[in-house]
Amino acid sequence: MKPTFTFSIIGGTLLVLLMPNLLVAQTNDYGTTRRPATCPSRTKPKTGAPSVEQAKMYFICDYEGLGGIQGERGSYMWLVGDINIEVAPVSRRFTPNDLPFNNRNGGTQLGMDPDKPVYDIRGSYTSYSCFNWPDKVGRNCDVDYFSDSTGICFLDTFGGWHCRMIGGQMKSERNVPPPTN
Repeated sequence: MKPTFTFSIIGGTLLVLLMPNLLVAQTNDYGTTRRPATCPSRTKPKTGAPSVEQAKMYFICDYEGLGGIQGERGSYMWLVGDINIEVAPVSRRFTPNDLPFNNRNGGTQLGMDPDKPVYDIRGSYTSYSCFNWPDKVGRNCDVDYFSDSTGICFLDTFGGWHCRMIGGQMKSERNVPPPTN
Protein backbone atom coordinates (compact mmCIF):
# COMPACT_ATOMS: atom_id res chain seq x y z
CA MET A 1 0.00 0.00 0.00
CA LYS A 2 2.81 2.39 0.85
CA PRO A 3 4.48 2.23 -2.63
CA THR A 4 1.15 3.11 -4.28
CA PHE A 5 0.78 6.11 -2.02
CA THR A 6 4.38 7.16 -2.72
CA PHE A 7 3.88 6.81 -6.47
CA SER A 8 0.66 8.83 -6.22
CA ILE A 9 2.54 11.64 -4.50
CA ILE A 10 5.36 11.53 -7.05
CA GLY A 11 2.90 11.41 -9.96
CA GLY A 12 0.89 14.31 -8.54
CA THR A 13 4.04 16.33 -7.96
CA LEU A 14 5.24 15.71 -11.51
CA LEU A 15 1.85 16.74 -12.87
CA VAL A 16 1.96 20.02 -10.93
CA LEU A 17 5.52 20.69 -12.07
CA LEU A 18 4.82 19.88 -15.72
CA MET A 19 1.45 21.70 -15.99
CA PRO A 20 2.97 25.13 -16.79
CA ASN A 21 5.03 23.49 -19.55
CA LEU A 22 1.94 21.81 -20.96
CA LEU A 23 0.13 25.14 -21.08
CA VAL A 24 3.08 26.81 -22.79
CA ALA A 25 3.26 23.93 -25.28
CA GLN A 26 -0.33 24.63 -26.31
CA THR A 27 0.60 28.07 -27.63
CA ASN A 28 2.80 28.37 -30.67
CA ASP A 29 5.46 30.81 -31.86
CA TYR A 30 2.66 33.28 -32.64
CA GLY A 31 1.29 33.54 -29.09
CA THR A 32 -2.03 31.78 -29.72
CA THR A 33 -3.50 28.31 -29.43
CA ARG A 34 -5.19 28.79 -32.83
CA ARG A 35 -3.89 26.63 -35.64
CA PRO A 36 -4.68 26.90 -39.35
CA ALA A 37 -7.73 24.84 -40.27
CA THR A 38 -7.60 21.86 -42.58
CA CYS A 39 -10.53 20.23 -44.34
CA PRO A 40 -10.75 16.46 -43.92
CA SER A 41 -12.96 16.26 -47.00
CA ARG A 42 -13.95 18.68 -49.76
CA THR A 43 -16.36 16.47 -51.71
CA LYS A 44 -19.74 17.79 -50.57
CA PRO A 45 -22.07 18.71 -52.06
CA LYS A 46 -21.97 16.21 -54.90
CA THR A 47 -24.39 18.38 -56.91
CA GLY A 48 -25.57 21.96 -56.67
CA ALA A 49 -24.18 24.89 -54.72
CA PRO A 50 -22.31 24.53 -51.43
CA SER A 51 -24.30 25.66 -48.41
CA VAL A 52 -23.22 28.80 -46.57
CA GLU A 53 -21.59 26.65 -43.86
CA GLN A 54 -19.75 24.55 -46.44
CA ALA A 55 -18.59 27.70 -48.26
CA LYS A 56 -17.28 29.14 -44.97
CA MET A 57 -15.43 25.90 -44.17
CA TYR A 58 -13.85 25.70 -47.64
CA PHE A 59 -12.92 29.40 -47.51
CA ILE A 60 -11.24 28.94 -44.12
CA CYS A 61 -9.34 25.85 -45.27
CA ASP A 62 -8.13 27.61 -48.44
CA TYR A 63 -7.17 30.82 -46.65
CA GLU A 64 -5.47 29.66 -43.46
CA GLY A 65 -1.93 28.33 -43.51
CA LEU A 66 1.69 28.58 -42.47
CA GLY A 67 4.60 30.23 -44.26
CA GLY A 68 8.33 30.45 -43.91
CA ILE A 69 10.41 27.96 -41.95
CA GLN A 70 8.30 27.14 -38.90
CA GLY A 71 10.01 27.76 -35.57
CA GLU A 72 12.35 30.34 -37.06
CA ARG A 73 12.08 34.08 -36.53
CA GLY A 74 9.99 35.68 -39.25
CA SER A 75 7.85 32.63 -40.07
CA TYR A 76 4.15 33.46 -40.32
CA MET A 77 0.65 32.11 -39.99
CA TRP A 78 -2.54 33.23 -41.76
CA LEU A 79 -5.84 32.95 -39.91
CA VAL A 80 -9.32 34.20 -40.74
CA GLY A 81 -12.38 35.02 -38.66
CA ASP A 82 -15.71 36.87 -38.58
CA ILE A 83 -16.71 35.37 -41.92
CA ASN A 84 -19.99 36.27 -43.57
CA ILE A 85 -20.66 34.64 -46.94
CA GLU A 86 -23.56 34.61 -49.35
CA VAL A 87 -23.63 31.90 -52.02
CA ALA A 88 -25.38 32.50 -55.34
CA PRO A 89 -28.22 29.98 -55.75
CA VAL A 90 -27.43 29.36 -59.43
CA SER A 91 -24.19 28.41 -61.08
CA ARG A 92 -22.48 29.93 -64.08
CA ARG A 93 -19.83 28.79 -66.51
CA PHE A 94 -16.11 29.24 -65.85
CA THR A 95 -14.53 32.33 -67.47
CA PRO A 96 -10.89 33.44 -67.68
CA ASN A 97 -11.76 36.12 -65.08
CA ASP A 98 -11.97 33.27 -62.53
CA LEU A 99 -8.26 32.39 -62.83
CA PRO A 100 -7.05 34.73 -60.02
CA PHE A 101 -9.02 32.56 -57.58
CA ASN A 102 -6.99 29.51 -58.61
CA ASN A 103 -3.98 30.56 -56.46
CA ARG A 104 -3.57 29.54 -52.83
CA ASN A 105 -1.62 31.61 -50.30
CA GLY A 106 2.01 30.93 -51.10
CA GLY A 107 1.37 30.80 -54.86
CA THR A 108 0.45 27.13 -55.39
CA GLN A 109 -2.27 26.32 -57.91
CA LEU A 110 -5.56 24.82 -56.73
CA GLY A 111 -6.28 22.98 -60.00
CA MET A 112 -9.54 24.66 -60.99
CA ASP A 113 -11.67 22.53 -63.32
CA PRO A 114 -12.90 24.86 -66.09
CA ASP A 115 -15.55 22.31 -67.16
CA LYS A 116 -17.40 22.43 -63.81
CA PRO A 117 -19.92 25.06 -62.68
CA VAL A 118 -18.79 28.06 -60.64
CA TYR A 119 -20.84 29.65 -57.84
CA ASP A 120 -20.37 33.34 -57.10
CA ILE A 121 -19.97 34.35 -53.45
CA ARG A 122 -19.70 37.64 -51.63
CA GLY A 123 -19.14 38.68 -48.07
CA SER A 124 -16.77 39.97 -45.45
CA TYR A 125 -14.03 38.57 -43.25
CA THR A 126 -11.15 39.43 -40.94
CA SER A 127 -7.66 38.33 -41.95
CA TYR A 128 -4.85 37.81 -39.42
CA SER A 129 -1.19 37.63 -40.48
CA CYS A 130 0.78 36.63 -37.39
CA PHE A 131 4.57 36.57 -37.35
CA ASN A 132 7.12 34.74 -35.23
CA TRP A 133 8.74 37.80 -33.63
CA PRO A 134 9.89 36.65 -30.15
CA ASP A 135 10.25 40.26 -29.01
CA LYS A 136 6.62 41.04 -29.96
CA VAL A 137 4.70 37.96 -28.77
CA GLY A 138 1.20 39.08 -27.86
CA ARG A 139 1.27 41.99 -30.36
CA ASN A 140 2.69 40.22 -33.40
CA CYS A 141 -0.26 40.18 -35.80
CA ASP A 142 -1.48 42.43 -38.57
CA VAL A 143 -5.25 42.47 -39.03
CA ASP A 144 -7.13 43.38 -42.20
CA TYR A 145 -10.91 43.79 -42.17
CA PHE A 146 -12.44 43.10 -45.58
CA SER A 147 -15.98 44.12 -46.47
CA ASP A 148 -17.77 43.90 -49.82
CA SER A 149 -15.44 41.11 -51.01
CA THR A 150 -16.37 38.95 -53.96
CA GLY A 151 -15.29 35.50 -55.00
CA ILE A 152 -16.26 32.07 -56.19
CA CYS A 153 -16.69 28.50 -55.07
CA PHE A 154 -15.40 25.99 -57.60
CA LEU A 155 -14.39 22.36 -58.01
CA ASP A 156 -10.82 21.27 -58.67
CA THR A 157 -9.87 18.49 -61.09
CA PHE A 158 -10.12 15.93 -58.26
CA GLY A 159 -13.70 16.95 -57.38
CA GLY A 160 -12.78 18.97 -54.28
CA TRP A 161 -14.47 22.26 -53.43
CA HIS A 162 -12.61 25.54 -52.94
CA CYS A 163 -14.04 28.94 -52.01
CA ARG A 164 -12.02 32.14 -52.38
CA MET A 165 -12.77 35.83 -51.95
CA ILE A 166 -10.58 38.82 -52.78
CA GLY A 167 -10.88 42.57 -52.84
CA GLY A 168 -13.40 44.79 -51.20
CA GLN A 169 -12.98 47.66 -48.79
CA MET A 170 -10.23 47.16 -46.26
CA LYS A 171 -9.31 48.62 -42.89
CA SER A 172 -6.03 47.55 -41.25
CA GLU A 173 -4.41 47.44 -37.83
CA ARG A 174 -0.80 46.54 -37.09
CA ASN A 175 0.95 44.95 -34.09
CA VAL A 176 -2.21 43.61 -32.46
CA PRO A 177 -2.77 40.50 -30.31
CA PRO A 178 -3.38 37.21 -32.14
CA PRO A 179 -6.91 35.79 -32.37
CA THR A 180 -8.02 33.51 -29.56
CA ASN A 181 -10.63 31.52 -31.47
